[in-house]
Amino acid sequence: MYRLRLLAGLTKSARSILLTVACLIGIAVAFTGAGRDIDNQVREQRYHYLPKKPSGDLVLVTIDTPSIKALGAWPWPRGRHGEIVAALDRAGARRIAFDVIFDQPAADPQQDKLFAKALATTRTEVYLAALLENLANERGRHEALPTAAVLPYVTPVSIWVQSDADQYHRRVPLNAPVLGKHLPVMAQALAGTHHPDDGRVLIDWSYWPYEFPRISYSDVLAGRFPRGFFRGKSVLVGWDAFGIGDQYSVPFHRRLAGMYIQAAASETLRAGRPIELGDGPALLAGLLVVAMSLLFRPVWRYAFLAAGMFALAPAQIFVEHFTLLRLDVGAATVALGAALLATALLGIAQAMLDRITKSAEAGLPNLAAMELNERDPGVTVVVCLRNYVETTALLGFAAQGKLLNKIRDRLILAAGHERIYQIDNHSFAWRSTEEVPEVVASLEGLEALFAPGVQVDKLTVDITLHAGFCDEITLSVQDALPKAVLAATNAINRGILWERYETDEDEVFWKLSILNEFEQALGRGDVWVAYQPKLDLHKKGISGAEALIRWTHPDRGFIRPDRFVRAIEDAGRIEKLTLYVLERAIADFAPLKLSVAVNLSMRMLGKNRIEAPLRVLLETYGMPAEKLTLEITESATMADDQGFAELEALRAMGVNISIDDYGTGQSTLSYLKRLPATELKIDQSFVRQVLTSRSDAVLINSTIKLAHELDMQVVAEGVEDQQVLDALARMECDIIQGYHVGRPVALEEFRAKFLPTPKTERTRGRARRAA
Repeated sequence: MYRLRLLAGLTKSARSILLTVACLIGIAVAFTGAGRDIDNQVREQRYHYLPKKPSGDLVLVTIDTPSIKALGAWPWPRGRHGEIVAALDRAGARRIAFDVIFDQPAADPQQDKLFAKALATTRTEVYLAALLENLANERGRHEALPTAAVLPYVTPVSIWVQSDADQYHRRVPLNAPVLGKHLPVMAQALAGTHHPDDGRVLIDWSYWPYEFPRISYSDVLAGRFPRGFFRGKSVLVGWDAFGIGDQYSVPFHRRLAGMYIQAAASETLRAGRPIELGDGPALLAGLLVVAMSLLFRPVWRYAFLAAGMFALAPAQIFVEHFTLLRLDVGAATVALGAALLATALLGIAQAMLDRITKSAEAGLPNLAAMELNERDPGVTVVVCLRNYVETTALLGFAAQGKLLNKIRDRLILAAGHERIYQIDNHSFAWRSTEEVPEVVASLEGLEALFAPGVQVDKLTVDITLHAGFCDEITLSVQDALPKAVLAATNAINRGILWERYETDEDEVFWKLSILNEFEQALGRGDVWVAYQPKLDLHKKGISGAEALIRWTHPDRGFIRPDRFVRAIEDAGRIEKLTLYVLERAIADFAPLKLSVAVNLSMRMLGKNRIEAPLRVLLETYGMPAEKLTLEITESATMADDQGFAELEALRAMGVNISIDDYGTGQSTLSYLKRLPATELKIDQSFVRQVLTSRSDAVLINSTIKLAHELDMQVVAEGVEDQQVLDALARMECDIIQGYHVGRPVALEEFRAKFLPTPKTERTRGRARRAA
């Protein structure tokens, strides 16, 4: 259960977990630089598919293999470099830079003099490289400016480039310290920019190295170049011969000579200094995508996150190609990937939870779900389908889910909330926070809900339900559920709608102590009389009520009448209970001028136990005898001659006699003829199916006609909705009783709900006088 609760907790917090995971991973990747490889690979795709053409303002003079063959082995005399400076000056070059280190005097001092003379006489600005090695490591650091012989005639610049951790050269510093001097990088000199800070510039390698205008060193000396080829241009002289060395790893282009790094960096700066935004903007956008994805269902969430993740690379390529902004998307990509993975894992967790907590037949929450969700105190209720096996055999497996879902929907109406659980293939359960009387009321409403049957694939299925509940509210679901199931099983065996759980010891003690407890309950006022209203269809108003005994036990709660009435009847003490109800009903309804009906046990008839006390009660409270109806159950044992005689005497007093539960017993027409009844009460089992069962409708209609022929009124009990009431009205039924009219309530509530107030009566009186 601990693992199940952990799994449920994860799925319940899925949205916050998803956003938290994306945030934490994205921020961690941004701080550690773990997403750099993604950014580098995306940029290489841009370099490959979206190359840029160099401006043409920079010309490369390469010390390449043809030049070495033509001019001899390297190193060349420095006087020759003076010659190329003079040639470039005559060709109109704007500035000249050498990607060659001249930090040591020449072996022949005369060569330094020739080189210096050429530099002194040139009109072009000349830049010579300064030596700077191991700047990132103070130990073994080497620094040197150009030799003193040439330094007065040139501007020293730095050519130092630090590689990334993977040994690729992606950035150049704008400036670097050499022997206390703050020197610009050669790329700045060639581009003509003057950024004073020490920042590093991301080189745009979409300027392909071999797209720059270039010419061999030997061709320049020989004058083999077009007229105006160097006019107004910056010229970079450097090595481009693999045998000489000076090879560096760069993105996309793999290994290149150092001069190409300066050339690409120069072209990058010429277009404008790039602005590096880092991971922040893309990560923020990615987290916004994650947050927005929480608004979608899981299946659309996958698509939204994936679209966001795959859109990052094109966004980076587009932004960097058309603007000076440099956008890192590695952290955002990892964050969205983590969100996708987390979504998948949480989806798997949800699928596992659904598999564990939902039934296979209908996908409804099952016993595991109930044990997981229902941890608050409450009454545990179980409803069993008695004829489930026969029903599913008739419907087939495919229709089981539809049937169970429709049953659950109706149970939701009865329970008053949606947490209904299918605990096995024929039982449902829920946990109620209501008091026991409200739980019982909801269970008693089940018959009305299921009386019309359940429609499944054009077939109406009759459902028989039995319920049980355990009202030990402090028990956990695991402990209370077996008790409620046992109570439901007892209800099935006894053929009743519902049963309350009691232990064997409780049951034995209850049977032994019921009579004594009942006597005490009468004294304490725990036994009381409820009144269910009756609607007169002819007068269109409440004509009276039926008195019903109720017992609210201080420990056991609500006790169903059939639990104690039969025991009292078997013990021969039904007379006291009947007289108690009669006195309460007569005392309560005499002032109301309304009729009241009381159930009469057949065991009291024929022994002169009812007539005399009843006369006294009617005289004492001033109730006309015709306002009282005694209901005799048709299914009970038929009265003997003395019983019939006493009923005749009661009828002679003016008391009305009603045959209760008509249709469920074994009476004959001769019995009806002999019994001095003034009323037939049609059992609710027929009434509730009057709209769905043709045979029940025919029986009810014929019974009403028969009763009217015998000068009897007809009462229909168990009316739960307006449609049934309308159908009975069309059959000319006289009186309606059922939850649609009103539930059994205490006298004060009866008066408040069903009787007009004095103000209403005065208003009606004034209206009648005005008319």
